[in-house]
Amino acid sequence: MSETPSSPAAPSAFYRAPPPRQRPPWRTWLWIGVAIVVAILAAVLLTPHPDQHARGRGGAGGGAGGGAGGRGIPTVVGTATAVKGDIPITLGALGTVTPEATVTVQSQIAGTLETVNFREGQMVKKGQLLAEVDTRPYVVALAQAEGALARDQATLANAELDLKRYQTLAKQDSVSGQTVDTQAALVKQDEGTVKTDQANIASAKLNLTYCHIIAPVSGRVGLRQVDPGNYITSGLASGVVVITEIDPIDIVFTLPEDNVPQVQARVAQGVTLPVTALDRTGAITLAQGSLLTLDNQIDTSTGTVKAKARFANPNGMLFPNQFVNVNLLVNTLKDAVIVPTQAVRHGSKGDYVFTVSSAEDDFTGQSHTVAKMVMVKLGPSDGDRTSIATGLVAGDQVITDGGDRLTDGATILLPGHIPSMPHVKKPVGFFDWIAGLFGHKPDQTAAAGGSGAGAASSGGGASDAGGSTAGAGGGGGQGGGGRMQAMFAQLDLTPDQQAKIKAIRDAAQASGDRSGMREKIADVLTPAQKAKLAQLRAAAQSGAQSGDSSAAPASGTPTAPGVGMPPSPVAPPPSAPDSAAAPAPQAPAGGPGGHGGGGGGARGAMMAMLTDDQKAKVKAIIDAAKASGDFSGVREKIAAILTPEQKAKLAAMRAAQAAGGDQ
Repeated sequence: MSETPSSPAAPSAFYRAPPPRQRPPWRTWLWIGVAIVVAILAAVLLTPHPDQHARGRGGAGGGAGGGAGGRGIPTVVGTATAVKGDIPITLGALGTVTPEATVTVQSQIAGTLETVNFREGQMVKKGQLLAEVDTRPYVVALAQAEGALARDQATLANAELDLKRYQTLAKQDSVSGQTVDTQAALVKQDEGTVKTDQANIASAKLNLTYCHIIAPVSGRVGLRQVDPGNYITSGLASGVVVITEIDPIDIVFTLPEDNVPQVQARVAQGVTLPVTALDRTGAITLAQGSLLTLDNQIDTSTGTVKAKARFANPNGMLFPNQFVNVNLLVNTLKDAVIVPTQAVRHGSKGDYVFTVSSAEDDFTGQSHTVAKMVMVKLGPSDGDRTSIATGLVAGDQVITDGGDRLTDGATILLPGHIPSMPHVKKPVGFFDWIAGLFGHKPDQTAAAGGSGAGAASSGGGASDAGGSTAGAGGGGGQGGGGRMQAMFAQLDLTPDQQAKIKAIRDAAQASGDRSGMREKIADVLTPAQKAKLAQLRAAAQSGAQSGDSSAAPASGTPTAPGVGMPPSPVAPPPSAPDSAAAPAPQAPAGGPGGHGGGGGGARGAMMAMLTDDQKAKVKAIIDAAKASGDFSGVREKIAAILTPEQKAKLAAMRAAQAAGGDQ
């Protein structure tokens, strides 16, 4: 039986070797990608991070003062000096103005009201005629009483004559004694009748007097309650008018029962305690008076006692039932150590203040100003002043502003002092290290110049209307944007402030409208930061005018991380050289060296004096020049839309720039 080729026992001549294996292309690209990633990671790890370098410098400067208050970045603070003085010990209370007398004027007779002799709101004197009631009925009643008196007087006279006759006849035994006694009684009866008539006359005269309504007290009359022509009676509830005595006037207020012994002790010494009445806000002084008396018992429901103070009120500043704030001066603390209230801080261990002290750096041996925490015991306060019982002496400098960011021993910067910015050596990066392997050293001067130009560009120093940013070199770094970038690096901005300023800058760049950007940024800064920025700008301006570059911050100063600073929150002075440059551009952006960083200041100075319509026209002219690439005639077009006054200001700015250049 013959073997077939497909059988297992077939000869080796029929065996075929498998084809060679090939590497898939994706594996090759995968390894190339891994190699690239490894190279990038090595470059990142071998390149020193600027923030780490800065933190290293801050750590070398000092321990507890790190962060915002560390030795690397001092905190700008406001200070005040502890002084000796008198501080009043006062008690505050709420009071109500109460008139000394309030009288409702009533009519004491019935009748028709004929006349009203006062004006509503008029000041009247005691005894002044206010109104009159119809007197005719009471005149008639008086006449009747007088007639009855005359009749009864005649009857009395006749009776008296008869009595005399009877008495004579009785002596002659001509009449009986009974007749004499009867006549004498008749005389007495007539005398009583005459007295009654006299009383009736007095009553009628009194009624006539009551017809004239007079003021019972001096004071201010209110609104009239009854009009002339109405019939009034003595039982009228509302009366004719209400009179309120307002000079002098009283204020009733309450004091806590804990303060009663203190006040009583001063009153027992015979001291007149001054009282000041303030308006509802406590800002305006209405009147000055004195304590009159305390009530005779404490209200158990509130734990207070009523007190009354009397005030002279000739001008009517205190109005009846008016709500006022009352300050009762109980005593005055003499020769106390006084500091501003905002300098006092409260912690878990008690009250404390930060004082200004000096310390020597452990590494450099240089002396610097630091904040020292001092525990104090507080005394009485008077508004924005607080007395210190123990812990301070007169002459100590205390920190009033910026204390929230301080710790004990933190480095601080006093107002008016500009910190010296040490030179920071540029860290050697990975690519510089690679270049060093081949014998090439990085150009530190060029790097510093590039840094300054970059700061000017990122800070917004170059503008649509001012000069060239590219090619400016080191000069660009010394312009408005570079200077402001360096100044902002010293303001100790918080992350929230950095984010807000960056948002304002981004919004201005997106809209192309920078008007109002400086004011918005100024609103973000604290008063201490504004003061420090003004000092830095003043120093930079004086340094630029005198030709001393050390007065201005270095262009290579590190900026706050993550923030592209705008040129300045405040328009630079027209006399500064960097703000006096011509507003019109001389060359397109990126052209050969123009004005450098000074363009931003010049544009800001010019834009600050333009109206919104002029700003829109200037922007349109510059945009058209950018689109065409032809900047010839831009200066003349911008000058054409200016007013004569603006042209004069622009000429003055150019003259100031020329003078600064000569210096």
